[in-house]
Amino acid sequence: MVAERLVVLGLALAFWIPLAICTYLAFDPSPPDAVFRVSDVVLHASAFTYLTFALALAHRHRHWLLPAAWMLGYGVFIEVVQAFEPTRAAELKDVVVDAAGICLGLGLFRWAGAWVRLMARRIAALIAPSGL
Repeated sequence: MVAERLVVLGLALAFWIPLAICTYLAFDPSPPDAVFRVSDVVLHASAFTYLTFALALAHRHRHWLLPAAWMLGYGVFIEVVQAFEPTRAAELKDVVVDAAGICLGLGLFRWAGAWVRLMARRIAALIAPSGL
């Protein structure tokens, strides 16, 4: 029981903390310089791939379309807000790349989601043995 709660909490945090960081970076008027240069397309695609995968893991009882819709709505929301930020720019290209990342995240979830959840359960069982 304690181990399953750790799994649920861990998977939820693995989604919400990176989502908060991505949101902050998307709305920051002057985001920090990267240690190494990565294209905007790669950043969007990788962020949305991970966030979609993590959302599907955290809410696995949901139909796959729901995490996709939430993440697409999040991507559109970011671009709408950036349209009103003087130092940022809204771009349709970003939403298209976000959608590609969402598709990759769903594919990754379909391919490795059960395995990741199993590993999370095993790790939680080591941290909180059932005897507690």
